[in-house]
Amino acid sequence: MTMQEIVAEISYSLGLPAHDNIEGANIETAVNKAFRELKRYMRTPVDKTVPFSTRITLAKVGINTKRVLYCFAARPRVGLHLSTIEAGTPFQIGAAINTQGMVGQTRRLNIDPIMTEMAMAQVRNTLQTDYQWTYDLLNDCVNIAHRDPKPAMVTIRYVPDFKDVSELVNESHIDYLIRMSEAFVKKSWGQTRSKYTIEGSNVRLNGPELLAEANAELEAIREELEGKRNKLVVVN
Repeated sequence: MTMQEIVAEISYSLGLPAHDNIEGANIETAVNKAFRELKRYMRTPVDKTVPFSTRITLAKVGINTKRVLYCFAARPRVGLHLSTIEAGTPFQIGAAINTQGMVGQTRRLNIDPIMTEMAMAQVRNTLQTDYQWTYDLLNDCVNIAHRDPKPAMVTIRYVPDFKDVSELVNESHIDYLIRMSEAFVKKSWGQTRSKYTIEGSNVRLNGPELLAEANAELEAIREELEGKRNKLVVVN
């Protein structure tokens, strides 16, 4: 949803006119405030494969984030050194067991080389001696140290840092954004209307009621989000 669509839905829920007015600008401010707070609870990871480099500047490869979860070779080798056996398919490993003998002879088993490769792979996967990475938040980059042969591509798993409400595509995130925005609008109204009183009139501003209602709604929303902090992950 775009900002205009979110503002229109909040305006309808609060009984405001649909046309542009000063309240629309105030609602946008509330939406942006809710958006900043809601992002703290978003933990849905995204994978992106980019060309290998010892220093990857994230902005240059289209990654906007403040949390890099993991970085790994996109097509790692099985062994510690250059191998003709690629990881990711058991058929290639199985096929490597059988090797062709001399012309006219039958196939013969070639167990030792494949066992050596598997043993080397176990050492690599256990010790991770040939692939190390660090995330530099200040310089917005990932630094990678890798032994030869270096991979052509690496996959970076990260939590996106959304810059605009239109980037939200999950319905749960959008619902929380609208609910929290409405509560912030009510809180702003309540604070404004609580400043004024009308003496000698049967008309009374409902500032205290709006303020109490908004604070209760915000507290309930934050409790829900806090309870889902480790669960607010969208699985495709």
